[in-house]
Amino acid sequence: MKSFGQPSFFRLFDLLVSVTNPGLKRSLWTHDGVEFQRERHSFTGPRHGLVVEIFTLTRSGRRGWSLMVIKEYWWAGEESKALKNLRWARPTSGQRADILAWLRAQDAKIGGGQELAPAEDGDAI
Repeated sequence: MKSFGQPSFFRLFDLLVSVTNPGLKRSLWTHDGVEFQRERHSFTGPRHGLVVEIFTLTRSGRRGWSLMVIKEYWWAGEESKALKNLRWARPTSGQRADILAWLRAQDAKIGGGQELAPAEDGDAI
């Protein structure tokens, strides 16, 4: 994984979220020193709808960082057919290399057959 725009990043991100917060039951949880926060905003009108999910990952302390991952889902028409899905991610603070190093370590744990621990703290909000 070389960038936050590659499909491999989003596959890893989705797997990481599903393993550490099964069923997305929590909106705030911590995994391996990184706090995950999830926000969901939606709109449904008579002709179209939109859902935006915002994930913010934050590692505090020395060499801390923050990464924002956005997923948008659009649909239209009476049958609510999928119209467009967008996803993107951007670091909002810290060093890009530190974020990628943490993600590669998570990928190695998953790819190496190690089980990732579920969320360490996870107060449902």
